[in-house]
Amino acid sequence: MALTSFAFARSSSAEQKPPAAPENDPLYMRVVAMPYPPEAQILDGAGHRHSAYELYVTNWGKTPLKITKLDVQGKNGDDVVVNQSANGKQLAAMFVPVDGDGTKPNDPALKPGATGVFFIFAEWTPDQGDPDNFDTAITIEQHGERAGSGTIHAAAIDLNQDDPIVIHAPLRGKNWLAANAPSNTSPHRRAMLPVNGQPHIGQRYAIDWIQLSGDGKSFTGDERKNSSYHAWDQEIYAAGDGKIVEVKDGIPENVPNSSKLAVQMTYDTLAGNHIIQELSEGHFAAYAHLRPGTLKVKVGDTVHAGDVLAHLGNTGNSSEPHLHFQVCDSPSFPASEGLPFAIDQFTYEDYKLDKAPKPALTVMSSHPMTKQEPMEDELDSF
Repeated sequence: MALTSFAFARSSSAEQKPPAAPENDPLYMRVVAMPYPPEAQILDGAGHRHSAYELYVTNWGKTPLKITKLDVQGKNGDDVVVNQSANGKQLAAMFVPVDGDGTKPNDPALKPGATGVFFIFAEWTPDQGDPDNFDTAITIEQHGERAGSGTIHAAAIDLNQDDPIVIHAPLRGKNWLAANAPSNTSPHRRAMLPVNGQPHIGQRYAIDWIQLSGDGKSFTGDERKNSSYHAWDQEIYAAGDGKIVEVKDGIPENVPNSSKLAVQMTYDTLAGNHIIQELSEGHFAAYAHLRPGTLKVKVGDTVHAGDVLAHLGNTGNSSEPHLHFQVCDSPSFPASEGLPFAIDQFTYEDYKLDKAPKPALTVMSSHPMTKQEPMEDELDSF
């Protein structure tokens, strides 16, 4: 404390201008930059490998600062196998201040005492080899008394070397749109919820599955009726063998696309009627927004891959019938960290949507996929 106080002591002469802070001097760059979660994971999707993690940045200085660049290096020993940089518009698209809007780009600037989050989505090809960890650095500009500029290197975050858990598809049929699936701009990717003082993104790799028809729409007829939606009342299948550890039923369905939900959103009603299944130690499959009265399991039941668990519905925080599915590290939708998964086999549909003059969904080609997770807005058949 004495050293710090001495370094920032004011001159006794009111007229004397304080000297400029040295470049890259840690004493003047009063910023806390911490990666999260404690360990990053590997995601296989669209033929590439990916990993999602966050960098929390807090300005502990007395003057505003601006982050001008972010660098990510994935290292395997001394070899750099992933090298990504972002600045300008790309950097703004990755940044969300605590009081900001995660659905649009934000100026990567922080007032004194403010915190923001950089959402990082590293990508590499399988032939590059997997990094052991990621080094993350930010370059800041800060002007004024006691202000310093330069580059700050956050602590390295280790990359779990395990491949994603392999599961069976929890749905059957054609033309399932992987809405809000993994990407760096998906709403699930940005859905950080603090629980008991700890940040969590249980939905980090989650998918909202919606079924489309030949006109590219998710419903036919009255869009205010759940029964009009192609996904509604479809059977939900166990993604693997395992024990049922949580069941919630009895929440009524929402009116689709209504401004009012059927029940108040709370910690307990967020996922609507739902089932959580333990697949293996530290891997839980979570199925949300299920139709009331259709759940076929209870806590303690052992199920096998392909068993029917329930029917798809529109309960909880849901605007239309769909299956929210995630794999996470604890039996909770909000109080967990999302984990990637790989579906053993499915068909990827290369498609286009025509909206006018006549709406149409056209599947141009189909591709068999093995041990991949669908990425945002993919169209898949199971």
